[in-house]
Amino acid sequence: MPSADQRPRTTFTIRVLGLTILMAIGLGLLQNLLDPPADTAAALHLLPATGFAVFGLLFLPRRQPSGLCGPVRMLACIVALLAIERLFEASVPGWIRIVGHPRIEHALESTALQGVLSVETAFVLAMLNLALLAEPHQRQTSLLFLAAAWVGTTMGMLKLAFNLTLWRGEMSPYALAIMILVCSAQTLKLRDQPFLRPLFARTSYGTYTRALVAGALLVPWMSGFLYFLNVRPDPASHLALELAFGFIGWIMLALVLVIGHLMEKSSLALEYAARHDPLTGALNRRGLAMALGNRDEARGVVLFDLDHFKAVNDALGHDAGDRLLCDIAQIANRNIREGDLLVRWGGEEFLLVMASSAEVLLMQMAERLRQGIAAHAPMRIGAMPHPVSASFGVSMVQPGEGGIGRAIRRADKALYAAKIGGRNRVMSAAALCEAEAAVGPLARRTPPRLVS
Repeated sequence: MPSADQRPRTTFTIRVLGLTILMAIGLGLLQNLLDPPADTAAALHLLPATGFAVFGLLFLPRRQPSGLCGPVRMLACIVALLAIERLFEASVPGWIRIVGHPRIEHALESTALQGVLSVETAFVLAMLNLALLAEPHQRQTSLLFLAAAWVGTTMGMLKLAFNLTLWRGEMSPYALAIMILVCSAQTLKLRDQPFLRPLFARTSYGTYTRALVAGALLVPWMSGFLYFLNVRPDPASHLALELAFGFIGWIMLALVLVIGHLMEKSSLALEYAARHDPLTGALNRRGLAMALGNRDEARGVVLFDLDHFKAVNDALGHDAGDRLLCDIAQIANRNIREGDLLVRWGGEEFLLVMASSAEVLLMQMAERLRQGIAAHAPMRIGAMPHPVSASFGVSMVQPGEGGIGRAIRRADKALYAAKIGGRNRVMSAAALCEAEAAVGPLARRTPPRLVS
């Protein structure tokens, strides 16, 4: 997904595209007013101008709306239905004419806003408005409509490239430019979808995907352009050849996006494996260092160790011990908050790094976790049940400490004190320091660590 520093840049780009869309619509309509087109000339039709203006206005706010208000939804429905009706007019003989009705065309001519609504423009207009309607509810469906809109847009681009020798003038250049802008902005809005993420990833596979996308589009189109320029096919076969070259490009583009998605999944899987313990799914030490990053909030650490874990391994085998470690990790994940970090520190020892303002809050959380572990079903060693428990050491990161290293060492001493004190208990580093200060320096000597 896009990082936090990428979101403002992407939002700014979408706003710029929205402003450019409105400017292009204004220029297209202004040209119609100042220089009315002939009957067969390509000009920006009022319907796509209205439908695309909705997108331009929606792209302008600094904060993109999560849903559509009633009037916008109603307008998008009307535009989509009229665009679909135009497609039926062009493809079904005898279909009732609404968009192309003589009275409507005459009314537009009287205002100098007449223009030819091409099939490609109507198709893209319908798909984009359907994508807009589907986006708040089902983003994957919206992505499918957007892909169809890109197909129609690229057909217009193919006409621009291939019809240099046989230009029919059906599509307004303003309409084609606006379609490209709207599709681009809508793609940016849906950039978090699986098959679009590689296009915007700032990684090596993202660079490869973008390069392959450019090749998938340019190679067949340049080949088709050179073919049309030299062969000059007759008008009857022109459209079929356009579709053939376009179909090759679309297939190549789809394959590239699938390959990019697979590369992303592979990269994320390798990254996950590098940061997490393969047995419990908790972070490893490298994952902890990367997760902490530059966080500067008040933090506390909770270090806990399973009691008598070696006896479980020796009596029941390592498979049973591994299952117990997985159970403990699940219990910990159920008890910690979102944003807290669970780390397998080594063997049967786990570390929690939490955002907290006081050690007493860490003690309360550690006590809940201790009770959760103690509620685990006992392990049966022979005929005797072996209860599951853990000992805890808690410490806060002190002001001025650059990292959590010193806090972990204090928590480790508190954990050892909890072991010596009878296990299955929580000990804070602050309380341990007070106790050591009370009994004198001789008591602060730490004996060899032989308990588990």
